Amino acid sequence: MKLTMKGDYGLRAMLDMAAYYGQGPIESADIARRQYIPEQYLDQILMALRKEGLVKSVRGPKGGHMLAKPPSQISMAQVMQALEGYVPPMECLPNPDFCKLSPGCALRTVWQQIDEMTQHILTSTTIEELAQKHQTGVLETMYYI
Repeated sequence: MKLTMKGDYGLRAMLDMAAYYGQGPIESADIARRQYIPEQYLDQILMALRKEGLVKSVRGPKGGHMLAKPPSQISMAQVMQALEGYVPPMECLPNPDFCKLSPGCALRTVWQQIDEMTQHILTSTTIEELAQKHQTGVLETMYYI
């Protein structure tokens, strides 16, 4: 699986909204600033996440974006699927006819195992877990004098 900037930015935006979950909408400009995401690109990402029911958008002076459900109910796989669809590690996985060696290829079996493990990790890892790890990492890197 190749992770594009779109997927990375989407996950970062979801982590940002998870940190403020339950506190109301967050302006996209604030998410963009904190996560170093170009704001126009972030708006496109948030629109795709909204279409998949992962993000809610609120219009008006106190508007912005927020998670549509608790971060514990959103997996990395859902975010990646919403933004990138399924991206196999090798073209031969979804399309065995792509390669003449596919029927007996030992490498194809390995690529399949890698794909299954990757999908398992993405499916079983929630945005809440990532947000907790992120918070722990931030606290561990703080330096005190």
